[in-house]
Amino acid sequence: MKKLILFTLIFAIAHSLGFPSFYHRSSDIHVEIAQTLQKCDGVELEMVRDYPKLSMVTLNKNQNKPNKGFVLFGEHARELISPETGLHFVKKLCSENEEMKSIKDNYELRMIVNLNPLSREKVESGDFCKRENENGVDLNRNYKSHWSKEHDPEMVRTAPGPFAFSEAETQTVRDELKKFSPDVFFSIHSGTLALFTPYAYSKEQPSENLSNMMQILTEVREKHCETCKMGSCGHEIGYLSPGTSMDYAYDDLKANYFQFIIFRSPIHSHSKSITEAQMLELKSMPSNFQKSNPLITNIESLKKINQTNYQEIIPVLPPLPQMPPDECFKYFNPEEKEQYDYYVENWAQAITLSLNRVAEQRQTQQQS
Repeated sequence: MKKLILFTLIFAIAHSLGFPSFYHRSSDIHVEIAQTLQKCDGVELEMVRDYPKLSMVTLNKNQNKPNKGFVLFGEHARELISPETGLHFVKKLCSENEEMKSIKDNYELRMIVNLNPLSREKVESGDFCKRENENGVDLNRNYKSHWSKEHDPEMVRTAPGPFAFSEAETQTVRDELKKFSPDVFFSIHSGTLALFTPYAYSKEQPSENLSNMMQILTEVREKHCETCKMGSCGHEIGYLSPGTSMDYAYDDLKANYFQFIIFRSPIHSHSKSITEAQMLELKSMPSNFQKSNPLITNIESLKKINQTNYQEIIPVLPPLPQMPPDECFKYFNPEEKEQYDYYVENWAQAITLSLNRVAEQRQTQQQS
């Protein structure tokens, strides 16, 4: 009976909110990438898993380029904007963009654009809070590095699975990473705004290549996300996350690692006040989006109303069981087309910048 009530609630919310037409369904992501790559030299699409069906985009496969990069999108199903950014990045890769030309000249790339397709399909049907895979496992807690079976009940939707690499999705990532051995690894999420290095399992700072990673993140922050938190994940995000792809890539594969968390709702109904960081974020939106938000022009009165709460911090996300599905959608994903366009373009540029800077750093190191 409870399951029937929950299904009815999800269906009703999905029907009232709808799945925005400018987002892509899982099957459409694959088809659109395949169509894009028909006229894209050096970029291919291959199936790497039959169930769930997982495809991987490759650039310059086995071409012995000086750098190797791996980019992972869509570990968490509800973070729809992550695979959307991956799709946009692939399209830009097939353009005549000058920064992309540098990547084509200097990189062999691997990209899984939609790692959690079965659960994403449930999100597309209205289960907007669905984070885990089809087995109820958080894919970003299922990697071997510092994996732990202990599960904090306060951290909902983060079940690590019965053992490390128990899931088909993480097994696929592991196998492809081992075969490829990348120099740099990215994982793209949403739910706050942040630029992270390892570690996630601990507040410990990474010992290898930290200054180079921070140099790149500092430039990304200046150009693409002035309000982003920046630094090691476990220290900055406020909680510890054992078993992440971040720590696995850094510890086991010795790759530079970057995790970008690319969106949070600028104005979220659970927040009691508007922070300066949120105002800066709103002001960075396109003009059409700004005009639809009168809060932007009213920051001084907001300061007076919320004097005790007004501070430059990211508001804490409330426990997700209290968040209805439509609130989950708005928290993790842009609702408006102008907002959506801004984020996918901004973060495709940020990934491009980061890859090019890694290549420059590696070239300098090799010459010295």
